[in-house]
Amino acid sequence: MIVLVDLFFVKTKNNFFDNLILSIPKWISIGIVSLIFIVDTYADPIHYDINVHGLLDFRYIHADANRSWLDKGLGVYRYGGNDNNFFQVNEAALVLQGRLNTAWTASVTGKYAYRQGTAFGISEGILGFHPVSTNAWRFNARMGAFMPPISMENNGTAWSSPYTLTNSAINTWVGEELKVFGGEAQVSYQFDSGFKVNAFGSGFVNNDTAGALISWRGWSFSNYVATVNDSYPLTKLGNPFTRLGANQASYTKPFVELDNRPGYYAGLSLERLESIKFRALYYDNRAATEVRSDGQYAWRTHFWSAGLKMDLPWQMTLIGEGMTGRTMTGQEVDGKYIADNGFWSESILLSKAMGFHRVSVRYDNFGTDQKALRPRFINFKPGYGEVGFAEEGDAWTLNYNVTPFEHNQLNFEISSVYKNRQERVLLNISPEQRETLYQCSYRIFF
Repeated sequence: MIVLVDLFFVKTKNNFFDNLILSIPKWISIGIVSLIFIVDTYADPIHYDINVHGLLDFRYIHADANRSWLDKGLGVYRYGGNDNNFFQVNEAALVLQGRLNTAWTASVTGKYAYRQGTAFGISEGILGFHPVSTNAWRFNARMGAFMPPISMENNGTAWSSPYTLTNSAINTWVGEELKVFGGEAQVSYQFDSGFKVNAFGSGFVNNDTAGALISWRGWSFSNYVATVNDSYPLTKLGNPFTRLGANQASYTKPFVELDNRPGYYAGLSLERLESIKFRALYYDNRAATEVRSDGQYAWRTHFWSAGLKMDLPWQMTLIGEGMTGRTMTGQEVDGKYIADNGFWSESILLSKAMGFHRVSVRYDNFGTDQKALRPRFINFKPGYGEVGFAEEGDAWTLNYNVTPFEHNQLNFEISSVYKNRQERVLLNISPEQRETLYQCSYRIFF
């Protein structure tokens, strides 16, 4: 236990470990270490069970796409323009999991990723409570920094997907901006028929800027998972918010606390093991839209999401996901905001396993609309209450993967996105663009 406390609180002489320690919010560190200390002191003694898992992803990229939004362009991918035709280590992730006693577990995920802000960062850190139950009722909880239970596809190591290299529009945004810092509790009841119903809820902080990417950039497609200290560039090319006179920094930090108001999500799920799972969730970060600090604006973001996963005959899997919500910022005036964006997306994936082979195809549909207190933009109709679309589009993803050896996976994938974004007219280019990404990946799981 002394070693754990030292790791969190004592400054080392090694810069790598200094950066690692500083990448974890201090209040999470204090909470996790305190609870581990309590469990270690008062619980029944048991040998610790430590497991190490990981992922190495080597990838060749060819992008027939516009300059990436990471380079302050209007492309939908993390690659495009001159960033093209290359081989890279796309991701290297390490997951450390430990059982502290019969009820408590802990895990931390550290990763490197192409064009990540830091060479190594923490993407998740979780302390879990899973007490043994002797009846049909179950209770479990977790605290730390973790992904909200939205995705039905990303259930692999380090939040990877076994179906595609490129996440859906919804799961791309979840990985970029929606990590929560707080606690979650879940109550479950197991029926004799085999069905289980779950009710869950969470309170969280450090998520006040969630919605900035959807509003400034729109939907995008990648498999990137943000680290706890991440930041993203914001393009001003043809962007309507540059006309608001806003003092937004040239980047957004997705995990900051600006207004000292916690957010929450709550939901229900119904599942039957190896058969079907349905989940619905409501999320509200409760951000105070008038607050800003150091160029970071609070975006009040709330949405509904739903997902369905079914195991079909002939080793087939069907996954459908949907999301709809709004995000707004600026001083509220008679229920109106400087910027007010609706957003929605839905996807459907069909996957067929054939021994060591798997073929998956997914269709995405997505869009955003805009309202504004000062309706001066080309895609606004006159009057705040009338909505004009900011973007709309769809995407197809086709993936084939094979497992030549245990824990090894070879992927070939084509992803093509059509997007109609009206701000492109301001740059004298067609608002309708199609971008295509070709990828070959060799993944090693351990």
